[in-house]
Amino acid sequence: MPVRPDDEPLDQYLRRVGFSNAGLSYARRSWVNAAGEAIDQLSAQVSLAEMRDESTGAGDYRILDGYDRALAPLAADQAIRFNTVVTALAWDDHGVRVTAADGQVFTADHAIITLPLGVLQSDAVRFTPDLPPEKRGALHALRMGPALKLIYRFAAPIWPPGVMALYSPLNPPMWWTPSAGQPDAGQVIMAFATGDWARGLIALGEAGALAQGLRVLADELGRTPPPPLIARWVNWAADPYACGGYSAAPPGAAAARQILAQPLAGTLFWAGEATAPNIWAATVHGAYVSGQRAATEILSQCPHCES
Repeated sequence: MPVRPDDEPLDQYLRRVGFSNAGLSYARRSWVNAAGEAIDQLSAQVSLAEMRDESTGAGDYRILDGYDRALAPLAADQAIRFNTVVTALAWDDHGVRVTAADGQVFTADHAIITLPLGVLQSDAVRFTPDLPPEKRGALHALRMGPALKLIYRFAAPIWPPGVMALYSPLNPPMWWTPSAGQPDAGQVIMAFATGDWARGLIALGEAGALAQGLRVLADELGRTPPPPLIARWVNWAADPYACGGYSAAPPGAAAARQILAQPLAGTLFWAGEATAPNIWAATVHGAYVSGQRAATEILSQCPHCES
């Protein structure tokens, strides 16, 4: 059954195609939780396109040695400035002037904006002149929902062998272990929550959310696990350099990412997961290819820049 011509919320669409309450409950704790927002805040048009996409192959993969292994070759021999918070960016068709919180000023012919969607929406960086209405409209058409991880380290494995992940009807809904393949006698267990799941846990505070997570874990295991050696949360909604998890397209926003990705005045270029095609947004590979696309756009109009 096709989505309505003017789009519709994902839950409304799933109801129309016959999903029961039980089916919607499973969708919320599995695919929807991974999508980053509440089910009524997700575009059915974008969601179905993503579900049907096979361009990245089957399965999910992780880098055992950490994501810095993917970044290290790209960062080698580059002049990267850490702890330099940008507060203002002036731009025109001649170039850009970037001002940092500590007063440093940087000028360039071009800039690639890779700030997370939530940071851009917060206006933490002042653009002069302001971004045009179409760009602003695309920025605010997308959602940057909350995302939360609860991380527990145990002295010994607590999951049955072969169990990699589980989906719970309780909150938090999704659990997995990154310890598989690691030379560690202990075990790290993580819970992941976004959208309304995350909002509910955030309202409990860190200690309350971690305690809630242990109760859910005990319910799923059918026994009370030993106390973890250490437990903490990662709350991206409270991180001023993230302001949320990752982008989500609500009903009617299917074209927003494409608009956000468009260069301005031949000087401002845009990358990051929120500028990737809908089927690749909210992913590491989407962010990666968006950077390649932005670099190609600059080189196409500035051949001498390659040197």
